[in-house]
Amino acid sequence: MTDPLPPGLYSFAKFHPEAEGVVQHVGRETWDLILVDHTGVWVRGEFPSEAAAENACRRLKLRTAAGWNDPRMARWMNSRDHWNTPEGQRRAL
Repeated sequence: MTDPLPPGLYSFAKFHPEAEGVVQHVGRETWDLILVDHTGVWVRGEFPSEAAAENACRRLKLRTAAGWNDPRMARWMNSRDHWNTPEGQRRAL
């Protein structure tokens, strides 16, 4: 049996089929899988290992990048001014 996906990742992948994932190390034992579409809309899920994050992206049938080395992915993520526009997406504090 496979582990359940964090809330939001499955529905995001379903409604944003052009999205791609970025796996990044964010803590001692924490990895993020950030799904970003070409318009800059994103969602994130937290995983206990890099392999688990990459596996989740594979299960969602999305391409995965390790970190932000792909300039295209950074451009996607920065394409919206999330803090200065009313429709900007902000991460909860």
